[in-house]
Amino acid sequence: MEFIEIQDQLLFVLQQGNGMFRTAYQIFINLRPDTRDKLIREYPVVSGRPIMGEGAGIYYSPASFIAHALAYFAKNNDRIVQGFIDSQNVRFEGYEPGFRGTTSIWAWKL
Repeated sequence: MEFIEIQDQLLFVLQQGNGMFRTAYQIFINLRPDTRDKLIREYPVVSGRPIMGEGAGIYYSPASFIAHALAYFAKNNDRIVQGFIDSQNVRFEGYEPGFRGTTSIWAWKL
């Protein structure tokens, strides 16, 4: 999948957040089901493992793709705001970040 294929959905999800920050995990959950399925197919994990985050066993996941896409789009759109949180001991929509440290969060500037 190319970043441009998901741009409209990512921007829509951010805009629906009314200025609230969301993680890539939370944004993933709010994508259309067909897009989520396509991302899952492109970043497969061993059966029985979570599709992303801690325990997935993969470095680049749907959440990684979303964060990289948003960083790319933010270069030309000042309404996409990036922030960071300490992701130690947190879960988002049932997903625990695979990297325990700084995790990006995203919002649409109102």
